[in-house]
Amino acid sequence: MTEYKLDIVGKVCPYCLLAVRKKVKGMVSGDVLTVMTDHPPAANDTIPTDMKKKGYNVKSTLLEPGVWELTISIS
Repeated sequence: MTEYKLDIVGKVCPYCLLAVRKKVKGMVSGDVLTVMTDHPPAANDTIPTDMKKKGYNVKSTLLEPGVWELTISIS
């Protein structure tokens, strides 16, 4: 299992989604990607919806007002 981190704070879509898609391409079963973002649409809709469609597990956690941590894993 490998843990990856991606900080996209200050970025907006479509960059957010494209950066996450690029990072998960190399992941295998058991790997986890932790994404930090301050872009509400990316945290609450765009990234979770896209990752779920691709079969990944996604958890979005509000760390503080305006900052989310997304945990994306492959089963």
